[in-house]
Amino acid sequence: MRWCLWWLLAAVPATGWASGLVGRTVPPYPDGLQDIGGSCLSDSSDYDRVCDYSIGLLAEAADDADAEPAPRYIVAARLAGRDGQQALWEITDAQPYPKVGEQFHLQTGTCRVDGHDDGMLAAVVRQDPAHEFLTEVAWARRLDLASGKFVPAAGKVDCINEAYFGL
Repeated sequence: MRWCLWWLLAAVPATGWASGLVGRTVPPYPDGLQDIGGSCLSDSSDYDRVCDYSIGLLAEAADDADAEPAPRYIVAARLAGRDGQQALWEITDAQPYPKVGEQFHLQTGTCRVDGHDDGMLAAVVRQDPAHEFLTEVAWARRLDLASGKFVPAAGKVDCINEAYFGL
């Protein structure tokens, strides 16, 4: 019986788990997940609205304090209010983090499509200290603020290498 339950759980695609996040207000995060970073976005130049939306990264909570948390989901969210100084977010989309090597990382706010800056882009790119722009892209989506969903990036995506020596 356990084998059947395990097989059934293994057969559920990762997107099924990700879709269970959509509509949740966080924090608190579901058991086993923690927020490990993100970026604020807005369609307004008003300072009070700088964080109307966000793109974040949720990871498996590490048992060992010295271990790197394992990224699991890239999430889009709308500001849902505040609990004191703590921002509360309504998750509007969640995508499984791609299966990539350790040299790949999520970048937001520093990517381009066909050479044009696009602050709504999120991309998982391979880090390469030798180049000004990172071009090996494992996953790239644009956050459509109206729907709150990630949509495919329409064109060639690259990101500024924030660790590039010449910057």
